[in-house]
Amino acid sequence: MTTKILYVEDDFNNVRLVRKMFKLTDYELYEAFDGNTGFETALRVKPDIILMDVNLPDVNGIDVVAYLKQSPSLCHIPVIALTADVSQDTYDACLEAGCAGVIHKPVSRFLLLDTVRRLTDTSLTAKTEEHMIAVNSNTPLKKVLIVDDNPDLRVIFARTFDRKHFSVQVATDGVQAIESLKTSLPDILILDINMPRLNGFDVLRYVRENQATKDIKVVVVTGNYMAMQAPEAEYADLLLIKPVDIGDLITLAQRLTPAYV
Repeated sequence: MTTKILYVEDDFNNVRLVRKMFKLTDYELYEAFDGNTGFETALRVKPDIILMDVNLPDVNGIDVVAYLKQSPSLCHIPVIALTADVSQDTYDACLEAGCAGVIHKPVSRFLLLDTVRRLTDTSLTAKTEEHMIAVNSNTPLKKVLIVDDNPDLRVIFARTFDRKHFSVQVATDGVQAIESLKTSLPDILILDINMPRLNGFDVLRYVRENQATKDIKVVVVTGNYMAMQAPEAEYADLLLIKPVDIGDLITLAQRLTPAYV
């Protein structure tokens, strides 16, 4: 079932930015440009989560949250306040009104997607995390293999790729990654470096030295700045340092693989 998100915001530039963040995900985004319309839209669509700007032109966003929490049909919906106001008073007022959290503008894609995932309880089960099958489509799907020993990052990366366009597999370490490569070749490999049993550079060497895998596009994603200086880094098509901007990662993946409709 698709997760429905309602974003209440009067600044169109912010709306466009958040719209772009969710463009390549399988979330369904609804928009409202003032507090009253936001409340009416919430009643109509029953979203799974609400992103609420604080400074709205008609009704203050904090007051809208209070109204939502008084509604029997809407009070259970988690609300995240989005605001450029970093004062403690505003933060406390948001929580007192019933917000589940506060994110300060400018909004980070990674933080926003992770917060939505946690609060809508859309984390993957162990079975689906190991192998998510894309929905049927007449357009050939891009195959993505995500290799990372951090379970939260595996879920975030996998959940972000829209299954209408991507077929996603995950591996928890280098050994599992190579076993996966022996049975199915991805179009793009997203590869962590510091992993147990077999590190990412060992996997990268295997990919480049093996005739069947040598042409796979590889994006190395690591929190280790020294990795950029390692000789093996030259084998990667791209090298990104964590925390990674999710939207940029998907854009880069698209540029490395044939375009889809």
